[in-house]
Amino acid sequence: MADTSKIPVARAFDGIYAAISRASTSIFDFVRSQMTNSSAKEMPRQSEPRRLSLAEQWSQISGIVMGAASRAEEATRCHASATLQLDLAQYALTSLVDELSAVMDVGGRRRRATVHVLGVAPRRPTMGDAIAA
Repeated sequence: MADTSKIPVARAFDGIYAAISRASTSIFDFVRSQMTNSSAKEMPRQSEPRRLSLAEQWSQISGIVMGAASRAEEATRCHASATLQLDLAQYALTSLVDELSAVMDVGGRRRRATVHVLGVAPRRPTMGDAIAA
């Protein structure tokens, strides 16, 4: 007996292969036609920009340098202003913490030392003093 179960599968693969071949051939022909059509068209030529004279070049360069210098000056002014504002904020915060440390425990900050003044009483001689003398 012959094995007939593989015959329909082989025919199916042959049909799929033929369909893929036809599709790839038509795609290849389309791509080839597009490539030949695009090479036949002339690309528009780009015009070369006008050359600047020495005076125009100097004017452009000096404008760039002057703009950079003015931006640097502005940055310096803003930096100085920010430094002043940060110093004022730090002073205000330090003052606030110092004021609050008198009435509450501020973690990580030492309390101010409390100085007690003791009265000095005259010393009376005792019995032990007489023996030690």
